Amino acid sequence: MKLLKREFFQGARAVFWKDVLSEWRSRAALGAVTLFSLAAPITLGFSLKEQKLVPEAQGALLWSILFFAACIGLPRAFVKEEEAQTSALLRLHFGSDEVFWGKAAGQMALLFVTQLAAIPVFVLLLGVRVHNAPLLLWTLLCGDLGLALSSTLIGAMAAQARGRGALFPALAAPVVLPLLATLSVATSAAFGAKLDAAAVMNALMIVAAFDLALVGAGILGFELVWK
Repeated sequence: MKLLKREFFQGARAVFWKDVLSEWRSRAALGAVTLFSLAAPITLGFSLKEQKLVPEAQGALLWSILFFAACIGLPRAFVKEEEAQTSALLRLHFGSDEVFWGKAAGQMALLFVTQLAAIPVFVLLLGVRVHNAPLLLWTLLCGDLGLALSSTLIGAMAAQARGRGALFPALAAPVVLPLLATLSVATSAAFGAKLDAAAVMNALMIVAAFDLALVGAGILGFELVWK
């Protein structure tokens, strides 16, 4: 299989490091995503300081913040290629699979970095009690994978349109809404919601199935979108 060849890993790694170094120089997406991820829980913390949110609401708020933060920064992975007119060179030097997985890895890295700061602030300011840290970490990992894969697919389509800024959220919202709703259920369980083990397991299985579907869509359909 092409995905198991050494050349594929080298190409995907090259795309990943190109994006990392480019973002490190400009810090445009990182700054925008981090600012929103920190500003949103701070604003909510001051607005809701007299109220105690139930775990279900806390889980939904967390993934709403992470989704809108992703809408701000993640589309930049392809928009900057179009703005710098380097997309043709990317197509020339790398295969579509290499671009897809390299870009998706870059999106995951961006999400990880911003969440290292944003989630502790969210927990502290909203008075969240984490009852199951391993479940929360696993949910965040699966959710970030879904956001990274979906944003890579949708970002490649939106970057070639004129209304890039408004098009990405419009396309992404209906696609990831089932994922966000299921992630909210699993996250609320990590925050102490009284859910039985079967409900939590079903939510995690749905998230895993969604991620696998995005992997398949990326392998089979990204070349059509990218080329």
